[in-house]
Amino acid sequence: MTLKRRPKGPFGLVDHVHTVQAALAKLWGRPTDAMRTDLVCDGKPLIFLHNPKTGGKSLRQFLHVKRDSHAFASERLSPRQWQACFSITAVREPFERFLSNYYDRVLKQNDNALVRLFGPEFKRIDAFDFLDVLKELPVFGGPQVLWTDYPLAAKPRADLILRYETIATWQDQLVASGLAVADRNLPHVNRSKRSESNHLEALRLSQADFDRLEAAVKDHFHADYAAFGYPL
Repeated sequence: MTLKRRPKGPFGLVDHVHTVQAALAKLWGRPTDAMRTDLVCDGKPLIFLHNPKTGGKSLRQFLHVKRDSHAFASERLSPRQWQACFSITAVREPFERFLSNYYDRVLKQNDNALVRLFGPEFKRIDAFDFLDVLKELPVFGGPQVLWTDYPLAAKPRADLILRYETIATWQDQLVASGLAVADRNLPHVNRSKRSESNHLEALRLSQADFDRLEAAVKDHFHADYAAFGYPL
C-alpha cells in the first residue's frame, strides 16, 4: 500500500514550525524537558532517551520526565552535553519490539501520530508495509542504536542500557547504579496482551509469510542484534 503524508496545518505550516524547532534544539544542544529527570548519577544530571516500545512510558514516569519524545541524543545534544550527562535508555529483542509496535500503531483501535500523519488508511497496512514506514521514519521505531549510541569516540554509547526482558528488576538495577529511587514505584504503562495473541491470525499471515517477515525484520535491525547480544 502506498501511503501519502498529510501536511499539518495550511500549506504544511506546522511541519515547517517543527522543523525549525528541531533545528533550534540541536543548535541549543542541551537536554530538553523530554529528556531531563529529577535525578543525578555520579554527580551528573540524569537524562532519559525514550526508545519506542521498550517500556519507556513506565520508565519516563518513574524518572519524573515531564513530557514524551522519541528524539535521539544525536539530534538534540551537543557532544559536550552528551558527555556531561548520565544517560539511560532501554532496549528490547528487535522482532518482539517490532511486533509490539505494529500491534499498537496499526491493529489497536487508537489514534496515534502515524494515523495523524498518513490518515485512517494507515490502519489498513500490513506488517511488511509497516516495516517500510519504519525504514522511512525511524523515529517511530527504527534501529535501537539510534537511541543508545552517539557519534563520539569518547562516549559512543549511553551510560546505562536496560533490557525490557528484565523489567521486573529495573528498579534494583537503577538503585545499584547509584540512583535514589528505592522509594519509588515503577508503573507498567500500556501493559499489552500481545504475547497471548495468535500472531498468524492477528497479522493475517501464513506461517511462511510470518517467517519471511521475521527474516526481513531481523535483517533491517541487524545492528541491534549485534549491539545488544540478542540471538538471531
